[in-house]
Amino acid sequence: LAWVVPEKLSRYPMPPADRPVVAALLQPDRYLITPEPHGDGSQWLAQLSAALSAGVRRVQLRAHAMEPAQWHALAAEAVRRCRKAGVEVLVNGDLQLARALGTGLHLRAPQLAGHESIKLEGGPLAASCHDAYELHAAQALGCDFVVLGPVQRTASHPEATPMGWDQFARLRESVSLPIYALGGLAPADIPESRRHGAQGIAAISGLWPP
Repeated sequence: LAWVVPEKLSRYPMPPADRPVVAALLQPDRYLITPEPHGDGSQWLAQLSAALSAGVRRVQLRAHAMEPAQWHALAAEAVRRCRKAGVEVLVNGDLQLARALGTGLHLRAPQLAGHESIKLEGGPLAASCHDAYELHAAQALGCDFVVLGPVQRTASHPEATPMGWDQFARLRESVSLPIYALGGLAPADIPESRRHGAQGIAAISGLWPP
């Protein structure tokens, strides 16, 4: 047994089941997923800055429709703002961009089967999961944390059937990863998510300033 300061906990070997406990003590309880940028991205950057000022400490930068060169420039400025605020930042789905910007990487669920290992120097490796198979794939790949959902109905994926908190808790018990609950959630849902074993909540609209 050893008493250690919190920031040194992760340096100690421990049973896999303790990983989510340590994460709950040390890592953010909310994970912002940015919405699609529009126009020149200036309003998007202003809203990102407002989210950082409001206390968000872990951010996933995501854009599916923006032209690559414009998105790369916008993401670089977003990373600069996040680092200035001391906020951890991940890029969605683009390993090359994550390495170029020195950030973490958030894998989409279909990408879990496309990698045997991923080495990053700038941040954590995370993934989106929807079932036990994807959770185990993320754990085998060495992800630092994942998001799991949808727990409730969500405007971004209205066609998806929510799993509910009981199913979330059962899936959560099948792996030793820190897991953010995703889908129709807001900061008011963090206590409920913690009661079901979550690290906290991941959200777009629930954490993005109007």
